[in-house]
This record gives sequence, C-alpha cells and structure tokens, in this order.
Amino acid sequence: MFEFDLQSVANIAEILGALLVITGVFFALAEIRHYRQQRQERAAMEIMRSFQSRDFTKALRLVMDYEQECRHCREQAIPQELQDAAMLVSTTLESTGLMVYQRIVPFALVQQLMGGTIQASWRVLRPHTEWLRETLCRPSIHEWFQWLAERLGEFPEYQDEIGAYSKYQNWKPEKGASSRQKEGA
Repeated sequence: MFEFDLQSVANIAEILGALLVITGVFFALAEIRHYRQQRQERAAMEIMRSFQSRDFTKALRLVMDYEQECRHCREQAIPQELQDAAMLVSTTLESTGLMVYQRIVPFALVQQLMGGTIQASWRVLRPHTEWLRETLCRPSIHEWFQWLAERLGEFPEYQDEIGAYSKYQNWKPEKGASSRQKEGA
C-alpha cells in the first residue's frame, strides 16, 4: 500500500484546495450568467406587461387620436386628459429606452415588440417634449424616449419593412417542442 508522509498529505490537500477554488470560480461564473439571463427575461416580461396594460394602451390610443393637437401644443393648450396620456406614454418609453441602453432588455426585442409604435409616438410627442424642455428649462426630459426612437430609426436591419407573418413564414418550432407540449398537457 501507499505510505504518505506529512508533506505528501499537505501537497494533496493543497491540490484539492486549488481544484475546489477553480470549481467554485466556474460555478460562480455560471451562476452570474444565469442570473443576468433571468434578469433580462424578467425585464422583458415587465416591458411587455407595461405595453399591454389598459392604462398604457388607452394613453397610446389618445395620443395617436389627438396627433394634430399634440403637434400644435406650442400654440394652444392641450386637454388635461391628453397631457396625462402623453406623460404616461413618454415615461413608459423613457424607462424602456434606459433599459435598452443599459442592455437590460435586448434592442431587437423592443424593436419587434413595439418598434414602429415607439417611432410613431416620438413623431407625435416630439413637439410636446420640446415645448416641455423649453418651458421647464430641462433638456433631459424624455431623453431616453428620444434616444430609443432615434436608434430604432438608425438601424435599418431592425426596421419593420416586412411584417413578421412574411419575414418568418418559414419558421419551425424546435425539434421535440410538440412532444414536450403534449407531456405538459
């Protein structure tokens, strides 16, 4: 059999300790990656919920219906209901823009989910936002909303020139997806 002296045992313990530290580092890196992915998925779900909320859709409809009044906000006061709707749409898209900038939510996801609507909303609300900036002497009002709308227009590969129904008509589900659905049912 093997006989170990104290030095051999100490060397083996040192090697095992180093292996445990390396394993721990790899595990920590995998957990950090998993955490970031979960955070991104949760943020994406929150954005989808905010875009689909009753208050947001009502505000968005009001803004789009009153497009001409929004464009002429410098010359005349706009109704309080429209001001509230403009603020809700702007602040929602402001936080979305910041989350895209911070890379919490993927740019492509926001584009696919609301890209055209965000750009249309900015075209409608831009005069109102500029008026607010001048009136309140705060050039940063809705800055991330503007940033996001401009980035969506800047990258043509993310524009909705073709609808998803045509662009992805050859899409197929992952292999085994239907069998997993049957098992879960």
